Amino acid sequence: MLTVGLFWVWIAVVSLGLGLGLARLLRMLGGTLPPLVAASPELLSLTGLAGVAWLVAVLSFAWPVALGVQVGVSALAVAVLVAQPGEVVQLLRTYGQHWRVAGAAAGALAAVLVAGVLVHAVQPPSFIDTTLYHAQTIQWLHRFAVVPGLGNLHSRLAFNSHADLLTAFFSPASQLGAQPAFQQTVNSYGFLLLTLCHVRRAAQHLRPGGRPWLAGYYLGSLLLLLLCTRFLISSPMPDMSAAMVGLLLLGALLETPRLTAAGLAWLVVLTATAVTFKASAVAMLLWPLAWALRANSRDWGRRLSLLMAIGLVVALPWLGRNVVLSGYAVYPLAASLGAVVPDWAIPTPRPAADMAEIRLFALRPANDWSHAAGQSLAQWLPFWWQQHELADQRLLLILLASLTIMAGSLVWQRRTRWWQRVEYQLYGLLLLDCGWWFGVAPALRFGYTYVIGVAVLGLVLAGQTWPARWLRVGGWLLVMLTLAYGVKDLGSELNKHNTLMTHAVWPADYRTERAIVVEQLGPYRVYVGAHDGHCGNSALPCTDTLYAGLQLRGATLQQGFRMSAPAAEVRTRR
Repeated sequence: MLTVGLFWVWIAVVSLGLGLGLARLLRMLGGTLPPLVAASPELLSLTGLAGVAWLVAVLSFAWPVALGVQVGVSALAVAVLVAQPGEVVQLLRTYGQHWRVAGAAAGALAAVLVAGVLVHAVQPPSFIDTTLYHAQTIQWLHRFAVVPGLGNLHSRLAFNSHADLLTAFFSPASQLGAQPAFQQTVNSYGFLLLTLCHVRRAAQHLRPGGRPWLAGYYLGSLLLLLLCTRFLISSPMPDMSAAMVGLLLLGALLETPRLTAAGLAWLVVLTATAVTFKASAVAMLLWPLAWALRANSRDWGRRLSLLMAIGLVVALPWLGRNVVLSGYAVYPLAASLGAVVPDWAIPTPRPAADMAEIRLFALRPANDWSHAAGQSLAQWLPFWWQQHELADQRLLLILLASLTIMAGSLVWQRRTRWWQRVEYQLYGLLLLDCGWWFGVAPALRFGYTYVIGVAVLGLVLAGQTWPARWLRVGGWLLVMLTLAYGVKDLGSELNKHNTLMTHAVWPADYRTERAIVVEQLGPYRVYVGAHDGHCGNSALPCTDTLYAGLQLRGATLQQGFRMSAPAAEVRTRR
């Protein structure tokens, strides 16, 4: 726990430094950032993480994400902080005042929830993809600049995510002897930001002069995300990174009906970064488009062009890394458009198979996804429901109840011109996002932002017109409910055998996976994971399936891989 806490401090310093620098650049575009963003270390830190991801992505074309890059980028962030001491001091002073306004109860709730996040962060990574390819991805990032055709070795190594770059940057670039890999700290830091921001804003809105219905959004979204995903905090999952960006942005948009050019640029940077974390976040791009339409600017066309250019700048390193890793613009989503670089492109049967697996997995996520092929909606839906965890099932029930209550509220109360209000427009966007998610890839971890957003926002909007006194009472009851959950969750984790003694200093390492040597490729021995292809942190190069025809493009691993044509049949399958 101690070491994870120290890593959080490192992440906070780097992300806040680059966040302040990026905020200054955005203000140069015209106007000011939303006051909520400018006065929020959490949102500025989130902005800085987007900057770190972009900067490291650019540097990764020439260098591994190792000590040199880590020291250089960290020094740049510290220099930005040192260059503007007055702004840093004012930000921290204002932040302290905000917590004093929030009150002791909010501080106690935040302390309990943060302690729970920390305890979960030091647990062994639990998600199956961690040992299948996440750990291998981080090893490749630590040892090499981006490797041409790496997806030919293991197609999942072509699933490019800038969240992996953040994970690699904020973990030791070499193994510390027998100590763990620290590859879970970035996601837990994201949960830390979400907890501090949502608890603080909720408490401020429950005070006189606030909007207590917003407290319902902040606490409700935080509670539902923790209930559904707390056991994934220790796993380096891009899905969770994108979800936390989305839920933090929703709160900022609910409080900011209009955005200046700088504010719109900030929103584009964050939503585009979420897409580079996880392609399922692409529906978030509707949000800056909607806020641009709300701007009522006379030069709307020029402003939209500027926003598109900013989004393209954010996306270019991601697109370039896709091309180098797989040969395609976006693997496997854009493989049907053809290879950009045929020399090392993954052979065409595999992108189609990987795309089909993603779609079928989303339909049947309990590892029996192949059975979803050809099923009708009536056949598929009951199995899809049964395969969700109990917490996810409850979330889906809350979603259905929220939709019903929201529709009934609009009919019963007959609110005038409700469609002109920002919160209802945002709710409509979330409904579109949910519809897109359910129709394309309804695995819940792909859509937590949309599902939680609709579930919580529908309920709080239905009660928005209640007397403020009732809403404050309901908000404080929700505070107590969240506190009770936090205490119970923290207690259950601490009661696990030797949790404090085992993880007081170091987090748990990844589960050890056995790999067997199956081929000599030039001077390198190629390994295959012995347990269903799971390599874990085994030595490089390791894969889940070794295809006949795999070749080195040169004499070293850095020069990458290609497949002899035509693509050969599978020699070893998991």
